[in-house]
Order: sequence, then C-alpha cells, then structure tokens
Amino acid sequence: MAPTSSRFSRRALLTGLGAGATTLALSACGSNDGGTGGGGNGGTSLSQWYHQYGEDGVQQAVTDWAKNYGAADVRVEWTLGDYASKLSSRLLSGSGVDVFENNGIDPASARKGLYADMSDVMDPIKDQYSEVALKPVTIDGKIWGIPMITDPQLLWYRPSMLEEAGVAVPTTFDELMQAGIELTGGNRKGFFVGNDGGAGVFSQAIAVAAGPELLNDDNTQVTFDTPDVVMGLTALQKAYGAGAMLTGAPTDFWDPTTFNAGLAAITWQGMWALPAMKKALGDDLGVMAVPPVGGSGKQAVLVSQWNEQVAAKASDVEAAKAMAKAQWVDDAEFQKTFAVGFGFHVPPKTATAEATTELQDGLAKQVVDLTNQWGYTAGPYWAPAMGTALTDAATRMLTNGADVASELAAAQKTCQQTLDSLAS
Repeated sequence: MAPTSSRFSRRALLTGLGAGATTLALSACGSNDGGTGGGGNGGTSLSQWYHQYGEDGVQQAVTDWAKNYGAADVRVEWTLGDYASKLSSRLLSGSGVDVFENNGIDPASARKGLYADMSDVMDPIKDQYSEVALKPVTIDGKIWGIPMITDPQLLWYRPSMLEEAGVAVPTTFDELMQAGIELTGGNRKGFFVGNDGGAGVFSQAIAVAAGPELLNDDNTQVTFDTPDVVMGLTALQKAYGAGAMLTGAPTDFWDPTTFNAGLAAITWQGMWALPAMKKALGDDLGVMAVPPVGGSGKQAVLVSQWNEQVAAKASDVEAAKAMAKAQWVDDAEFQKTFAVGFGFHVPPKTATAEATTELQDGLAKQVVDLTNQWGYTAGPYWAPAMGTALTDAATRMLTNGADVASELAAAQKTCQQTLDSLAS
C-alpha cells in the first residue's frame, strides 16, 4: 500500500505513552458519522465504534465480522474526524455507543463511571497477556478494556548509509547521537525523530532509556528528573545544535515517506510502517531499540495500544461484553488478520502473537523480541498534560538552548502536580 500522509495520520494518536493524546475530553456533544451497517442476527442491537483507520481494508474487515456475529445485531460506527471528542460526548450522554475502541483509557473517565468494568472478562485470562499489554487497561486494580493491538515504536536505520559513512550500529546513546552527527551531510540528516527535532516522543524515550522511566511503580511519583536523563537530553541538544535533526518535513515520523526518500539515515517509527518501508527499501533496513543512556540505562522500546471497551451505559452491558470478548479474546484468526493484514502490529495476546506467521522472522521478529524484552508504556496515569509539559521543556532546550537541568526539574514539578490531581 502506498504511504500517504492521510494513510498514516492516525498514528499521531499513538505517540502517547499512556492515557496520552486521546484521553477523552469532557466536551460538549458531538456526533458520529460514517456509520456502516452490520449485524442482522439475534434480538439484541449493539453499536460498535471505530476511529477512521487509514489502511485499506480495515473498515470492510470489521463490518464483515459484525455481520457474521450471531448473538446480536451489530452496527459498526466508522467515525470520521475527532474520534475522542465524539466518543466522549456519547459516553457522557449515555446513549449511542455500546462497544468502542480506545487508546487513551484514563482514570477520570473510569472513576466517573463511563466505562464498564471488564475485570470479569479479563481476570481469568490475564496471564495470557504481557504486563505491558495489561498496564494501559488497568486502573485502581480493575481492568477496563481488552487489548486489541500493540504498536511498538523504536529506531530504524539504513545500513547502506551507515556503511558508506563508516559508522557502526550504535550500542550506547552517546554513540547514537555521534552517529547522527557523522551521518549528516548534503541533503541528508542523521536523524528524523519527528518534526519537533525529538522534543516530543523521543524525549520520553530518552527518559525511559536512562532507567528511571516516567512514573514509579505505584504511579504516585514522577521520576524522570535524574542526572542520566539530563545527560541524555544534553546529548540530544548537542546533536540538534549540530544540525543532525531533520525538521520541517512534509509528513511527520509516523509516515515513512520521508525516511524512504533518503532524507535521513535513522528515524523514529512504529512497526505499522514496516511493510511500506520494506517495499521501498528492500534489505536496506535495520532496526534497534533506543540504546541505554548513562550508567544506569537500559534499551527502550515505547509501546502504545488500542483497547476494546464497553460503555457503562450500554443498551445491554452483558451482551456488549460478550461481543467484545468474542471478537478480541476468542477469535484468534480475526485478531491475526487485524494485526498484520493492513499494516504491522502485534496481537497483545501472547499465544496469538506466537501463532502469527508474519511476525516469526526477519525484522518483524526482531521488533517483537525487542518489545518483549524492552517494551515500555507509562500507562493511564501518564496524563496528556504531563507529556505536554515534558515536550514543552524539551522544545525550549532544543530551539532556545535553555538549560537542560533546570527545564527538566521544572517539567517534573509540573507533572507531579498533575499526577497529584489525579489522586484527589
């Protein structure tokens, strides 16, 4: 499939590490549109919401599944535009949505009673999922959704460009930053880690690769303000100052068009783009986790995820839960098709991932293995405002030359205030 901006734009929603970019806004009423009829069986009627996927074939696949579901009439609502706001409005109004996908499950909506508790579905089988897959759906000890697809994000590179420049594949973060500087020349930059130069998702990756991660284990403390994170962001600031970062590209990192065109040697990218990159570059493609930052660091792969949920005010909560379970727990063949038939993702259920042939060799297997070993998500307590605070601080470091240590300390203070507000 040809990579286009619109085709990959939905992946912007996946850059958040936790509740992230699509935490449901408590906004005024909107409306869904683009509905496609499904169902035709059973006496119970259910609406199932999806955002508009860019990949060809997804809408037909989910509509066909709905038509073939025998226990209820299922109408697929293919939602155009601002999915999160429209979904939020329907959840608040208590009508028009029964089953829905969400990549921003958040504590406020759970505690307001907008989500149905899915613990009775997931508790008996949660050992079939990885800890990384369960983290985004777990709030206050309850499970609020069924993981649908996992999206690893990490670094991809052009081996031919490294070989031509005499640069080895980096094994430390300092080597990575130096490699980017040495790979920069002519019309090519060393890095494309976002049009923000790395201030957004890549700065979060640095915090994870430095060891402290973003939040502590019980989600009560923000933990990224450490000397090693300061060192990593200072190295990023130096590479940015040396002109190693591609910015202002026509499309952002989640669209592989810029990388495929040879405008950067190393890029930040999600696994979803692997088919498009392989088609364009063939064997001239390598992948690696973010190398460790500092003496306490570890490799890092950031993970985002879509999850299936049921509205607390669904027309028939139990029927909606049964439908969600039938599709996203029991139907392994559909899950495999959804994961690799229209782009590349990892089924969150371990056995299903292991049975997905397309993920068992080559770069796809490398990504799966790296994700199993180094995958990280901050979970639902990492609120959008926290990501914004860290991104804003990193932006000032990169574009204004602001002091890294003081900016990082201020960002952590802001994030801690936000986190504390979630507990009140």
